[in-house]
Amino acid sequence: MGSFLRQHPVAVALSVTLHVGIAAVFTIGAWYSPQTRVVSRQVAIEAMVVDEDLVEREMARLEELEREAIRQREQEELEAREAAERERERLAELQRQREEQERLQVEEEQRRAAEQQRLADLREQREREEREAAEAAERERERLAELQRQREEEERLAEERAEEERQRREAEAAARAQAEREAELQRLLAAEEERRQAEQAGLLGEYIRQIENRIQQNWIRPASATAGLECVVNVTQIPSGDVVNVQVGECNGDDAVIRSIEAAVLRASPLPTPPQQILFERNLIVTFRPDV
Repeated sequence: MGSFLRQHPVAVALSVTLHVGIAAVFTIGAWYSPQTRVVSRQVAIEAMVVDEDLVEREMARLEELEREAIRQREQEELEAREAAERERERLAELQRQREEQERLQVEEEQRRAAEQQRLADLREQREREEREAAEAAERERERLAELQRQREEEERLAEERAEEERQRREAEAAARAQAEREAELQRLLAAEEERRQAEQAGLLGEYIRQIENRIQQNWIRPASATAGLECVVNVTQIPSGDVVNVQVGECNGDDAVIRSIEAAVLRASPLPTPPQQILFERNLIVTFRPDV
């Protein structure tokens, strides 16, 4: 009830005024006649009953209004709380979105910074690699140049050694050739001396006569052969005495005679060996004179 008085002071004031008015009517009614007083009392009683019902109905209506106001206020407070909660959630969502955007912005800035740092590191690494590659290439050029210089020096030394060796071999070969020439000359001189002595001893003439006799022994005289036949015969033999070639040069016989002489030389092969090897001649010139 106290809350009703605090919340609805006008209604309470009206009710109090109504009761005060009724009390005044009773007071004034006391000044009239008894009949009037009886009537007035009756009216007052009825008025009081009516007024109390009215007050109770009013009080009930006011209480219902108060309850309705309370429900409405509670509903409004609930809606206000819900609206406030939605606003808080909206603001919280906005704050979350702003923080998310700020986080994404920070991450994007960090990513860009990291990418810039990565690119800077890559440039630095590429520059370092290029610098190291250039230095390595320079070292390699210097190494190859040194190897080339060493190779050229080795080739020069090798050429000098080869030239010295060539000159040495040429000197040795010249010395050997000279010694061989001298030895061959000595041998030729000795052979010539031996041959001269053999010729002086008549051994060469004897050797030629043996060959001529062997050819004449194997000659078959053709019918066209005339007296006084004389032909120069060129005979090629090997050290074993085997004849490898025969040609008749100047001859006063006909073709039949020439062919008969060639056949006789071939039949005479192998020719007699010389009494001394120094008398051997590969190419012999024999005078064929069967009638002498």
